[in-house]
Amino acid sequence: MRNVMKYLGIMSVSLACAGPLFATSGYPFASVAVVQQSVATVKGQVVDEKGEPIIGANVIVEGTTNGMITDLDGNFFLQCPVGSTLKASYIGYLTRTVKVTGNMNALKIILKEDAETLEEVVVVGYGTMKKSDLTGSVTSVNAEEMMKRNPVNLGQGLQGAAAGVSVIRSSGSPDGGFNIRIRGVATVNGSSDPLYVVDGVQVGTSIDFLNPNDVESIEILKDASATAIYGTRGANGVIMITTKNGSKGKAQVNFSANYSLQFNNNKIDVADADLFAKAVRESCRNGSVMTNLAFGEEYIGKLNSIDWQDEMSRTALQQNYNLSASGGTEATQANLSVGYLNNEGVVIESYFKRLTARANITHKVKDFIHVGLNLNYTHAQHHFSGNMRSYAQAIPTMDYVENGVFYSMPIVLPDGSWGHYKQESDGDINKGADNLVAAAKTRTDQISKWDRLVASAFLQLDIAKGLTFKTIGSYNYFTKGYDGYTPYNPRTFGSKDRKDSYSINQNQNSEIALESFVNYDWSNAHHRVSAMAGFSISDTDGVWLNTSASDFPADNIRQISLTNDPSSKNTNGGRDLKTRYQSYFGRLTYSLNDRYILTATVRRDGSSNFGSGNRYGTFPSASLAWRLSEENFIKNLNLFSNLKIRAGWGQTGNAGSGTSLSVPQLSSLDCMYYVMAGGGMMNAAGIAQQKEIDTNLKWETNEQTNIGLDMAFMNNELSFSVDYFIRDSKDLLIYRQIRPSTGFTSVYTNAGHIRNKGFEVSAAWNKSFGDWNVGVRVNGSTLKNEAVEVGDPIFYKNNSYGTQDGDDWDNHSITQNGYAVGSYYGWKVAGIFQNQQEIDALNAQSPTGKYQDGDTAPGDFKYIDLNGDGQITDEDRTVIGNGFPTLSYGLNLTASYKNFDFSMNMYGVAGMDVYSYSAARLTSMYGPDGGYQNVLAEYVKNAWTLENPNGKYPRITKGDHNKNHRSSDAFIKKGDYLKISNIQFGYTFPKNLVKHAKMENARMFVSADNILTLSSYNKWGDPEVGSDRVLLTGFDGGRYPFPLSVSFGVSVQF
Repeated sequence: MRNVMKYLGIMSVSLACAGPLFATSGYPFASVAVVQQSVATVKGQVVDEKGEPIIGANVIVEGTTNGMITDLDGNFFLQCPVGSTLKASYIGYLTRTVKVTGNMNALKIILKEDAETLEEVVVVGYGTMKKSDLTGSVTSVNAEEMMKRNPVNLGQGLQGAAAGVSVIRSSGSPDGGFNIRIRGVATVNGSSDPLYVVDGVQVGTSIDFLNPNDVESIEILKDASATAIYGTRGANGVIMITTKNGSKGKAQVNFSANYSLQFNNNKIDVADADLFAKAVRESCRNGSVMTNLAFGEEYIGKLNSIDWQDEMSRTALQQNYNLSASGGTEATQANLSVGYLNNEGVVIESYFKRLTARANITHKVKDFIHVGLNLNYTHAQHHFSGNMRSYAQAIPTMDYVENGVFYSMPIVLPDGSWGHYKQESDGDINKGADNLVAAAKTRTDQISKWDRLVASAFLQLDIAKGLTFKTIGSYNYFTKGYDGYTPYNPRTFGSKDRKDSYSINQNQNSEIALESFVNYDWSNAHHRVSAMAGFSISDTDGVWLNTSASDFPADNIRQISLTNDPSSKNTNGGRDLKTRYQSYFGRLTYSLNDRYILTATVRRDGSSNFGSGNRYGTFPSASLAWRLSEENFIKNLNLFSNLKIRAGWGQTGNAGSGTSLSVPQLSSLDCMYYVMAGGGMMNAAGIAQQKEIDTNLKWETNEQTNIGLDMAFMNNELSFSVDYFIRDSKDLLIYRQIRPSTGFTSVYTNAGHIRNKGFEVSAAWNKSFGDWNVGVRVNGSTLKNEAVEVGDPIFYKNNSYGTQDGDDWDNHSITQNGYAVGSYYGWKVAGIFQNQQEIDALNAQSPTGKYQDGDTAPGDFKYIDLNGDGQITDEDRTVIGNGFPTLSYGLNLTASYKNFDFSMNMYGVAGMDVYSYSAARLTSMYGPDGGYQNVLAEYVKNAWTLENPNGKYPRITKGDHNKNHRSSDAFIKKGDYLKISNIQFGYTFPKNLVKHAKMENARMFVSADNILTLSSYNKWGDPEVGSDRVLLTGFDGGRYPFPLSVSFGVSVQF
């Protein structure tokens, strides 16, 4: 764009110099009479934000015709009255005004790019479109502004950047997992991740492989009128990404280096050794037995307190390097880049390393024949993650008393061996407890690796004026493997056999695709028509293998066959059934007088996921827009730079999770038969169908209606956009219960209806004040999610939660009619029992003689009998909340002064509930292996006791016989938060300085990330909770900590 503007500028200067306008005087426009009182001489230069001269910019004395056009170096020369105002303007830039205070001999006017104008052409499915012609809901994200956030992946760069786009960081792990959802969730069992299209190639629902430094532009297609062109794959929205291409002219080399120090500022305030010992003594008053006498009162102040959160954390270094080269001739252009990221991670022994390489090459074979090749390769390696809540809950001392002798146990003993907890039997305090540092340091051979290759080639034929044909062939390959050895652990005690083990997991997926389409554009003075039609096919294949064994003769053996225990060998794997797609698609756009715009699309998809009767689905859309700002009755108001009304409707599809859901399959898994042999019975393996199949299985259908309004004022300095949407997902692909007489318990079928609806608002303001440029961008969105009809309630079942004594957290998530998908499900708490008389009165009314549990005592939670049967049972559970915030918002502030620049980003949610399993565990002393675990300091200080009957928390026990920590509304916590996610200060060096070092441009910056989180949830962990599983929306089970980062970086251009 900038090169086009430069050529236009040169033409403008040439025409201006050739005309007679300037021949009448030594100064332009000198023939116009101007009052010459206190005349000042102004010499200056008009440049862009990077210091490049702007050729052909218009500089004029405001309110007069006294002005001129800048020359080839951006220079101008004027004589004007003192006190007058100079106005500098140029196409694609915001107008700038400067007050004339006297003679100025070196005035530099910096013009800021007008984002509204420069982003006028946006990428849509299978082509581009003028932004003014958009009829659907499409949001553009400025890649240059995004990079000021210093992101290491795309999710980090998109947080808070667009209305209706929820970007939740699911973990602070070095590989930085993010969950991106556009306009809610519209499925129960499938993925809610959007489709990513990179340089015209559909790359699936994961974008971790892409280096943000390679991104040129991002468009987010949100409503079905925009996404229907991608049919079944566009159900959850589409994110269009264009990477950097080569340009004609001399080669440019860019290099950047960024160094970040990361700190764990996410500690949970748990009990120290003495406070933990007090909690143990209190639990003994409530029925437990103290086996470690070091927790007795006589050892108060003598215990060696270990802060496991500190011990498991470190100040970590992150390094990020990027090198690119770009250039080309008239015929061939290329852009090559490599990037390397090394993130140590704030948890000891964790790290993430990523190497990326990319090549974009285009070549003009003939004037009408263009070819191109895009290659993107990524290799990543990840070691060890961690859960800070688990570290916080480790017993805060390893001291113990044995045979009357007190032993103070450090993390590392003087002889270099690892310290450990007291050896105890099952049920004792230290059962299962381990020296966490030792476990991390000795578990260094557990590495996950993945590789991703996305390769594509295209051929484009310019057949005739306005008519082009393009075909793109692509290959998308992904492989991921885990190689993990867990050594024998002599430090933990209890009933578990602590043999060493070794496992290998490997899976590979590949997709080959071909897409061919034609575009035709025609226009005259009043009409513009754009048409597109195309065809695509794809073939996806996969293979996987998992194998493991335990008990090896030596700790350096990595051969499954060499195990001492052949019975421990476990191998499973195979080839996935292929998934094939065949599609036809088209789009037609018509514009009348640049005011009335109509767009219609249709896609017909065929998928091997379904039987022959329902293999194909058709997904249409239609949308229209009225540009009122082009109507004379609006123009005459002199108020709007842009005013447009949009309305659209469309359908997309969802093909579910794979071909296996509609094809009967045989397996020997769980197929054991008994036969008579030799006068007795013996078992024999067999093969049988594993699940019932619905032969009429068909597509999920997502139908969406969108109404929008776009406004801009003051030459686009101030802009607003408002959208209202209703998104309905019908014929859901879900499991339904069936009669046991069939031999199966459920079938995967079409049933159900989910609705999402909400408002989206975004606003932007950009203004120049002298040498200052200021920008503000704000966005917000509301969302209401509802399962309109899903038949029988759908529960989330996972034994990773709910296996601890009294911890009934299975089925803690429910999807049922009239409530949000994945709503929180549990009991309701009415307070805490204060005395035995309360308990006895309720027991007397119960038909079983027990209102709750036989061991209920004063200090326990009192649950509400919702069904009125006089006792607490599973039937008293109900919906107690959901994880969808009422409001999500983001704020971006930018400012620049001469060569200095500043940016700040914030985002947050309101009306958010977190279902906090972390809160349940942090107020329970019962550990994962049956021993004790540490708890929140506030819990010990404010738990119910005979001396503190007004305590906020229930009594301290080890066994939780009343099930105080079952899933209930006691653990629904307010999850509202505001995060200051990034602040950056930058300085661009003057060109006359860096040119001595053979550089075209140089910039340095300092920044901070994850600076501040304002939330009442902080004591339980970070309130930003997310999961890739729809039914775990808003659920917090503890995570890797989100680090505070302080960064320094430089970027140079040669």
